[in-house]
Amino acid sequence: MNRKEIKERALSILENNFFRIWIPFFLLILIFCFVDLLFAFFSFSSDLYETILYLIVINLFVSPFNVGLCYLLLKIIKNEKYNYKSLFKFYPKFINIFLINLVIQLFFSLGLIVFVVPAFMVLICYSFVGFVVAEGEYSVVDSLREARELIYGYKFDYFKFLLSFFGWFLIVILTFGTAVIFVLPYFALSNTIYYNKLKNKKLNI
Repeated sequence: MNRKEIKERALSILENNFFRIWIPFFLLILIFCFVDLLFAFFSFSSDLYETILYLIVINLFVSPFNVGLCYLLLKIIKNEKYNYKSLFKFYPKFINIFLINLVIQLFFSLGLIVFVVPAFMVLICYSFVGFVVAEGEYSVVDSLREARELIYGYKFDYFKFLLSFFGWFLIVILTFGTAVIFVLPYFALSNTIYYNKLKNKKLNI
């Protein structure tokens, strides 16, 4: 996969759609703020109980939105018409999406118990599951399998792709998060283009 070509295309799209692309990210931040405010009004008997419940609520609220974001980004890179209502179109499937994320988090936790590398490999294997769900009517098991098969043979290539953004992530830290205004949509578009190119390559399109 040509990382330079992917990034150049992402920059070109971002240049013409910067504010429109930031709208869903702004909505995502609002969702996190809403959940935080919700929890601020309640007191819990233990920090562990509060953390577990918080993660469940975040998954229920955020995961379907993330799939809608994947759907929207695919529309943008394909230069197709889109509506911001599509960000919420996957909420009726929140149970399936929640279960998918639960399985991935379980695999990730098991990987951490073994060692850091297996946990990281889990994240690599299922990096594109949101796009898979956004583009197909799959069950929980099929969604996980499709995502895993898609990245098969390209794990190291995708790892190098992620590493190519290390400098940008470092800039975000050095600017105390300010640079995320540019880096977040830039990475999201690049990641979407990578997925689309990989999918087309696997389908020989």
